[in-house]
Amino acid sequence: MAILIKRYANRKLYNTESSRYITLKGISELVREGHDICVIDNETGEEITPIVLSQILVDDQRENRGDRDPALSGTLLTELIQRGGDALYSLVRRGVGDVETNLNEMRDNVRRWIRTPADAARFDASEITQTVHNAVERVLRVADLPTRGDLEALNKNLERLASALESFEARLAAVEHARERTL
Repeated sequence: MAILIKRYANRKLYNTESSRYITLKGISELVREGHDICVIDNETGEEITPIVLSQILVDDQRENRGDRDPALSGTLLTELIQRGGDALYSLVRRGVGDVETNLNEMRDNVRRWIRTPADAARFDASEITQTVHNAVERVLRVADLPTRGDLEALNKNLERLASALESFEARLAAVEHARERTL
């Protein structure tokens, strides 16, 4: 069951489960903890969960501005708005696949360098793997490109957002069905 949050005319948000006012950051923490939320405009009864979640993304971007970790770029957000969420999800999936392909190619190249048992004795495979991984991470950071970890974190966030949107759509359909029954 989703936690019901009411937004009042003064823009204050009220968590009906805890009977306390809550900030956007508090809602963000609830979502990150895996809770489903439902935000309703108290005056109109309209569900505004997607608007609130979007505002949380904007606030997170603003807070992470100084970090070295890549955040959502303006170009990425523009494409997301132009093409919709499916395009971003496809882009992330394709990016993860490209990174995997490149890492597999690097691993195959290292295996070619180590052709004999004597070559293998000189190298520690886990050390080589870690060295290659660190080098790739540094290159991606210098190029201001997301790392595999960044993409995995983004993918998890997208999955949570998709789940929240599916839940929202189901609740909206239930509300519309209830309205139709009362008419």
